[in-house]
Amino acid sequence: MGMDVYGNNPKIKKSMKEFPLYVKYDDMNWGDRETHPDWKKEKDDYYSQWKDFEASNPGVYFRNNCWWWRPLWDYCKWVSEHYELDLIDDDLYESGSYNDGAGLDDEGAIKLAFHLTLSIETGVCKKYAEERQEYIDSLEDEPCNRCNNNNRGEFKKKDCNPCDGKGTQRPFAAHYPFDEDNVKSFAEFLEYSGGFSIN
Repeated sequence: MGMDVYGNNPKIKKSMKEFPLYVKYDDMNWGDRETHPDWKKEKDDYYSQWKDFEASNPGVYFRNNCWWWRPLWDYCKWVSEHYELDLIDDDLYESGSYNDGAGLDDEGAIKLAFHLTLSIETGVCKKYAEERQEYIDSLEDEPCNRCNNNNRGEFKKKDCNPCDGKGTQRPFAAHYPFDEDNVKSFAEFLEYSGGFSIN
């Protein structure tokens, strides 16, 4: 599962006209593409043009899987509070963890982009990432939720893949990564998005 974040009115640097195969197949559903006589020979070029269009127009689309998105969205909320922006209230923060269309308008997106970038340039983001990692490293291992330290029927510790036979595993929080590059990518998307919605 992932979060697909779409620009509401993205600034287009390179028109879709420059990506003819993307235009040709973009409005087709999956079945129509699969049965189109040119699809097999053109699908690799279609996907390449699709990626190139989005790379050339960073405000169109941003995606994270749920593991990367939640720490990023947590940081956006933290930045909003840290810089006293009043951008992400509790309702928006909660909605931002789901695919229900929550987001910010253009002004809010630009303001958040500016402050995310500022946090990187001033070392605030790096310090946040280091303190976050220190906290996660300090958490103790938990009983494995699969074998329950060898006490759960057929799932014996010695055969348990999630804990590799140890009977314990890192806590859930340790599986959510965070880094500056992801923040930087999201800030670039925000700058050109014209506002965004999380779907």
